[in-house]
Amino acid sequence: MDCKHFRNNIFAYQEGLLSAEDLRLAENHLLSCKACEKILADVRVVDEMIHVEKTLEPAPFTSTRILQRIDNEFSETRKPPVITLVRILQPVTLALALVCGILIGSYTARKDSPPAKQASNSTEKLEFLRANLFITDFADEDKNPVTNK
Repeated sequence: MDCKHFRNNIFAYQEGLLSAEDLRLAENHLLSCKACEKILADVRVVDEMIHVEKTLEPAPFTSTRILQRIDNEFSETRKPPVITLVRILQPVTLALALVCGILIGSYTARKDSPPAKQASNSTEKLEFLRANLFITDFADEDKNPVTNK
């Protein structure tokens, strides 16, 4: 038996499924070939590890924990777009509100300021204030002479 033929039948040899003639040829080959002997030893180690792993009981709730981690991973990937959108919209909204406040304030200040033509002298200023501020009675102390008794 050559190395190629032995390697093709190594699992059958290990499980004892070879015919008597093939079994004798495989054992004679193992006595003369150290490389195939090492491969057989490695296969036996792997087979023993598989057997040990089959007998082990998994820790309780392992599958539950694994499924919970998977759910957490997928739920975290859905949340950030909403959080990112909120984090962007908050400062933008605040800036727009601030700009609107400044524009409204400057428009109101220009509208309420008196024209320069009407406020040229003090009498015109007084009349302008009476008309615009709806004040009908001013204390005209400068026009009514005060007599001392």
